[in-house]
Amino acid sequence: MYKWSKWPAEFTLSATPSFANDFPNLRPHLCEDDLSPATGLYNCIAWAASDETARWDPDPFFQHYWPEGVPRVNTQAAFIAAYRTVGFEVCDNGMPEQSMEKLVIYTLAGDPTHAARLLQNGNWTSKLGDYEDIQHVNLDCLRGPLYGTPNIYMKRKSPSAAQ
Repeated sequence: MYKWSKWPAEFTLSATPSFANDFPNLRPHLCEDDLSPATGLYNCIAWAASDETARWDPDPFFQHYWPEGVPRVNTQAAFIAAYRTVGFEVCDNGMPEQSMEKLVIYTLAGDPTHAARLLQNGNWTSKLGDYEDIQHVNLDCLRGPLYGTPNIYMKRKSPSAAQ
């Protein structure tokens, strides 16, 4: 693994006009070499649950996937309920734990805006809109006016631990 010294060309989000304002704490040296191509197939909410097959969105028009039985509203309670459908439970922190997967929900003015997943190496991974998935060394990298702050931590048994 290597840390970036500058934004790689394949990180297309970094070339958008609002990038520096949206992500004031994200710098190349805080990211590592794990980068996937831009896609709109899934979003950060799905990515945090390890789902690369659908966009998770509580939109009221049923245009995107949202777990059955979970209210289609953009609230902390609805997002917690959505992640509970795939085995996550609220926990106290984002510190690594043996045999556990963790995620965090970012909120802005109390509303969920983004989710990131903790990797086994202690870094976090995030899907940035319809842009790339990145690996960042801490949660403060994405703190700012677009995503707000990391607020709700959740964990579940790692699939490899269940075997």
